[in-house]
Amino acid sequence: MRNPWLHRYAALVAAGTLYVVVTGALTASALAANQGGNPVSGHRAVASVLGVLVIGLVVWLMLVEKRGWLRRLSWIALAGVVAEAGLGEMSGIASPMISMVHAFLAPLLLAVMVAITVGTSKSWQNDPVLMADQGWPSLRGVARNTLVLVVIQVALGALFRYDVIGVMTHILGALVVAVFILTLVVLVTMMPEHPTLRPAAVTLGVVTFVQIFLGLTVVSMGSAKTVKVAAVVFGVAHVATGAITLAVTLVVALEVWRNVRPASQMANAGSAETGQGLTS
Repeated sequence: MRNPWLHRYAALVAAGTLYVVVTGALTASALAANQGGNPVSGHRAVASVLGVLVIGLVVWLMLVEKRGWLRRLSWIALAGVVAEAGLGEMSGIASPMISMVHAFLAPLLLAVMVAITVGTSKSWQNDPVLMADQGWPSLRGVARNTLVLVVIQVALGALFRYDVIGVMTHILGALVVAVFILTLVVLVTMMPEHPTLRPAAVTLGVVTFVQIFLGLTVVSMGSAKTVKVAAVVFGVAHVATGAITLAVTLVVALEVWRNVRPASQMANAGSAETGQGLTS
């Protein structure tokens, strides 16, 4: 039975996770600019509140949710929060590698929270609307590979922000990811209208376009570590939108996994139903 309050609570936790991603990017910018004060304290306070909310979400899901994959996701979310809390305590200017890992895990945590929110939504309480995969390239394969590449690109973004790699590596990765996302969106839009898969794919296309625009703006303005307000704003927006891109990519992959089947499997299922009808 669907619990609308659980879905709303999950959406609140996802929104809180995005807010933590934003405050984390702002904190990193403030530390890099040596603006003084203690920008870390505010970020940690918000993260502590989020940790409590995640614990509440896990307990709620364990009590009412029967689907195993969603229960496992909640435990992954809790493990992510614990890991982020530990890394956050050790991160700082003196620990750039730990800070980099901390920055990389935050978008992954947001993606998991968004997946839980989608899993508790009304559309996911109903039976899936099945569609046949059109063949080559396999939509399932493209969705899986795109998700993997977006995760890698998020990692490259964290490496670039902490001066481990150059900007060209990050830009080349972005080009590859953009091609895969465009392919995924085109493949979905070429399929028959679907109540959840097509809107998710269109959303991914729009978010990706915004992310590319923000990335080009950040590169054209120079390093986001300068004290310029505009550079900081666009840099933080780029980080936040990157996390959102990963989350929406995961949602599209989950929608494909749930609703799309190989054509041969659909044909076999149709033949079995026809045979049952003839023998009944």
